[in-house]
Amino acid sequence: MQIRVTLILLAVLALPALDTTAQAQTLDVRPERFTDPRPGTQAKHGEVVLGRTTLKAAMRMFAEELSRDTILVSRGHSGNPAPVSSETVWQVAVHQVRPRQRLDLGPDHYSLWFDENQRLVAAITSQVPVGLSRATVVDHYKGMYRASRWRSGDQPSFDEWTVPVDPCVTLSAQVSVATEGVEQLSYIYTCPTTPLPRRDSSD
Repeated sequence: MQIRVTLILLAVLALPALDTTAQAQTLDVRPERFTDPRPGTQAKHGEVVLGRTTLKAAMRMFAEELSRDTILVSRGHSGNPAPVSSETVWQVAVHQVRPRQRLDLGPDHYSLWFDENQRLVAAITSQVPVGLSRATVVDHYKGMYRASRWRSGDQPSFDEWTVPVDPCVTLSAQVSVATEGVEQLSYIYTCPTTPLPRRDSSD
């Protein structure tokens, strides 16, 4: 599954007022219609915790998925997880997120992106639920706004619609200007992450 990284770069816009008390957010790695992260750290099978789950833990939890033929490269290949350029910076409203590795779990799962602390900072999918449109997501997520418009030459190509679903998590929807359909969904963790303990990386 090819991920167009530039599509989730967001314009610097002020966020709506939010409760500043952040909670850990747990997310199912299988994209479903309006299944947002839920508060808590007790991840069940098939779930990850944004800002906390480590790359090592994700590879262990999803070893079965990583062994399937649908994965771009096998688990044992050096290309999965794939390194992300050290120059990559995502501007998410007033926050900067710096992904450094991407783990591909196959087309029916979010791809998982990890920062320099090897903590999960983004879950992205281009396999969005069928029939999901701009009108649908804007109606569902009150306060969602258009953060940016991207062009292909002189023609508008897609819009980026965003909404904070938690003080530390922003939902981004890439919407085709031509069809008004949602082409990509991303949950991005915007708060600082903690370095791994020296002795382990299994959180």
